[in-house]
Amino acid sequence: MPDDFHFSTEVRVRLPETDAMGIVFHGCFFTYLEVGRMDYLRNLGLNENNKPIKGFDNVVAHAACDFESPARFDDPLVVHVRIAEIRRTSFRFEFRIVHKMRNQLIARGESVHVALDGATWTPLPVPEAFRRAIQAFEGDSLRTTAEPAKG
Repeated sequence: MPDDFHFSTEVRVRLPETDAMGIVFHGCFFTYLEVGRMDYLRNLGLNENNKPIKGFDNVVAHAACDFESPARFDDPLVVHVRIAEIRRTSFRFEFRIVHKMRNQLIARGESVHVALDGATWTPLPVPEAFRRAIQAFEGDSLRTTAEPAKG
């Protein structure tokens, strides 16, 4: 497992995820990141019924993926996941996708999520219970900073 990653899950490349060249279509990697994110939250007991995170709403403000080497049909992939940083109203996931058999880096990604008040759709501070759960799991590798106040 890459340094500072304490959680991973596996996916296997399915045929419809490949393109005419026989490699995984770039857009499918965001599905793999999402599978990893949801498994991470589920593992920590932070999801609830049909909500990805219990206790507050959130939206993706940024998502990126860099591709290092191709993956092909039926390849077993390991998605390493962590929350690397929690700011005042946002938190950032980091991902590493590795070919399970070759231990080769396939892709790396990140997503930034903003905590929201579900009624007003305005940012709110990341709840303390969520912060504590992530801090307990991630330990010293978690960066916490305060975003500057706006307005």
